[in-house]
Amino acid sequence: MDAKNAQILGVSFDSVEDNRKFAEKQSFPYPLLSEALQMGIKYGAADEGATAGNARRVGYVIGPDGRIKAVWPKASPATFAQDVLATL
Repeated sequence: MDAKNAQILGVSFDSVEDNRKFAEKQSFPYPLLSEALQMGIKYGAADEGATAGNARRVGYVIGPDGRIKAVWPKASPATFAQDVLATL
């Protein structure tokens, strides 16, 4: 993503170790972060009072100013990369 001056990050409620194994298995070229449920609630990936198993796939583009530039409330793994590139 250097050509677009962008950084890709994935976030999951799973443990650091589970995310490491999953990212290696899937050959992710970007970091997969382990985050607390509270972040998922704030970003709309989980409902208040939810458990870690209730995450939704949500995608965001956040600008260099820290403001949200685009939101995909139901991000599709099949098209999300193309959707983001079109937005950048």
